[in-house]
Amino acid sequence: MSITAAMLPALLGRPVAYQAVFTRLPGVTVQGAIFLSQALFLTNTPTAAARDGWFWKEQQGDHDSWEAETGMSAKQQVTARKQLGQIGVLEEVRKGVPAKTWYRVNTEALAQQLALALADETDEKPPESPAAAQNLPTGESENAQPENQESPEGSAQNLPNGVFLQRLQQRVTPSLSDAGEPQPNVFERAAQQTDDGEPAAEDQAAPRKTAMHLDWEPEPETYRVACMQRGLSADANVHDALIDFREHYAAHPGRTNTHADWTRRLVRWIYENAKRQHQHAQQQTTPTTTGGNAHANRRDRTPKRRLTAQEARAAAEGRAPEQPPGQTLDGEYSAHGCGW
Repeated sequence: MSITAAMLPALLGRPVAYQAVFTRLPGVTVQGAIFLSQALFLTNTPTAAARDGWFWKEQQGDHDSWEAETGMSAKQQVTARKQLGQIGVLEEVRKGVPAKTWYRVNTEALAQQLALALADETDEKPPESPAAAQNLPTGESENAQPENQESPEGSAQNLPNGVFLQRLQQRVTPSLSDAGEPQPNVFERAAQQTDDGEPAAEDQAAPRKTAMHLDWEPEPETYRVACMQRGLSADANVHDALIDFREHYAAHPGRTNTHADWTRRLVRWIYENAKRQHQHAQQQTTPTTTGGNAHANRRDRTPKRRLTAQEARAAAEGRAPEQPPGQTLDGEYSAHGCGW
């Protein structure tokens, strides 16, 4: 099966909104910034907001795990969590039965740490000389910051703390005179999406997640990619498996998924069926020495009782074994008289 450009969206999956500014936090590497970016998004989802920002996620797994969403190994996750915990921006608690690790980003601490890091950064840079400012190109790029020029308040690199906070506030709250529609920040984007990154139902013309029905058909491109990932043939006849899949999940209308997720679940259903059939065939062809065959090897009758030492000596001497002493009564037993 050849790979086409149309399969690219299914291969890529959902992206992670990476905030590069988090690398300016003290002791935070790129891995820590990636972890914090995803954790900040999850803290602001509607489900987590109802729990005061708390959410839980497994370290590893094919879906809905730190490894699946960020590509970070378990060791890299531990390092990132340690970095973020040391500066107080990531909170963790382990609870529940079975125990799960719950996370929350302390947004107040994050804002303070980020403001201090940016303020320290501007304090460390030397002021730019007027001569260097004159060497700027005629047409400045759109990313050129006006704070890099001399101002009546002094050099932008040596701004007092109050002025720096004013400039920071201007960056956080754009002016109404700015051209174009203001872009939503990470908090607004998180509030518009569900926990798994899908757009919220109220933001769509039609819901993305639907229940299974008996006329459902898999998404062709996603089906081919999922089959390739599990080593299955996309051209195999799976008509019977598709009917069973529809009937099983149609009986549970409370379960909803996107079209792509239902398609991946179908491929997993086919894979698990093929795996069970293979295991059953091996059990039929491979002889075993346990289970039912063990009962067939048992003796048909109970083995003879072993002789005692006294019985063995009597048999060797050719005499009857001695009986234990008892009371002997003369006479004839009468059943009517109930005695002798």
